[in-house]
Amino acid sequence: VKEERFVDVLERVKSTSNKNRFGIAGFSFTEERKGFMKFSPSYMADIAVLVSTPDIPIVRSKDDLKKNLKGATALTAQGTVLEKELTQLRDENNMQFKIEYTGGSVELIKLLSQRTNSFGYLNLPVYLLNLDKGLTKLNRQNYLTKRYEGRGIGLPLNSDWDVPLNEYFTSGEFKQQIEFIIANYINIDLYHFMETFTPENEVSLLNKEKDIQQMEIRVQQMEIDEKNQKQKFFMIIVATGSALLLVIGLLYRKQLKDHRQLKEQKAEIEAQSDEILSINNNLENIVKDRTKELENKNKALADYAFITAHKLRSPLSTILGLVDLMHKMNVPEEDKILIKHLDQSAKNLDVIIHDVMAAIDKTEPPKSN
Repeated sequence: VKEERFVDVLERVKSTSNKNRFGIAGFSFTEERKGFMKFSPSYMADIAVLVSTPDIPIVRSKDDLKKNLKGATALTAQGTVLEKELTQLRDENNMQFKIEYTGGSVELIKLLSQRTNSFGYLNLPVYLLNLDKGLTKLNRQNYLTKRYEGRGIGLPLNSDWDVPLNEYFTSGEFKQQIEFIIANYINIDLYHFMETFTPENEVSLLNKEKDIQQMEIRVQQMEIDEKNQKQKFFMIIVATGSALLLVIGLLYRKQLKDHRQLKEQKAEIEAQSDEILSINNNLENIVKDRTKELENKNKALADYAFITAHKLRSPLSTILGLVDLMHKMNVPEEDKILIKHLDQSAKNLDVIIHDVMAAIDKTEPPKSN
């Protein structure tokens, strides 16, 4: 059966008539409880420390007690030895503070983290575990540390479970397993520390607190270093990324510039090509015109030469005929010499005319039928 409050667990164990029932809660051994219940052997030291919110100064002496805790609120679980400890503290020192009940240690720590001017007793392992985890900032009132007889399982007076429990708790097997079991809840070093700690040896607890705080500082420093390393790595990545983006941007700008230059050069080449093409076309037209002009001149010249040659051939033929007659006539020797020269000159002229006519025939394009 699960009970939400410790006082209900205590009452059920106290009042039950079922000998098969026992309370699994960690009961503190007290003479009063031994009158209505039985206990297993102690499996953990039972030590309590008084803690407060940080605004309450640490109590150094009994003179500080009334002044520092005046008007404050005490928090505790109902029915526990810690409630009785607070009541006794208030009554013995004629102090004025009210007591407010909580569900247990977890709720007490939560309330202390949310409030001011509040205090209460915590089991030492809970306090050290809170300190080790760096959860809630608390002031430990080192003047008021308490150690009780022990902590174990509570059973009804008529329960027959005490025999097997006693055998198991005192066995070598239990001693081997208890550290493993407790290590699931608290640091095993804290467990060993509590087994040997006494309120009179306050220095050892202060040293343990110092060790835990220094360890917490080292852990925090490691976390800070890791965070800084991650930030540094992130900054390197950002810087590298920015540099890459800058390089990519510069390359892109260069590519755009090169592309623009190539485009301009292409346009210039195309313009020059168009100009050259225009010049070539113009030259072709000029060449055609000049060729046509030369062809016309050549034709005119050929026609002229042809006509001239034909016109010369007729009188030349007459001259050759007359020279031939003169050779047959009886003329003086002096005239024969002249006639001979005239005949030779006429024949030479005939050869020239013949060559001109032959040249005209070669250069003249063939006439279509």
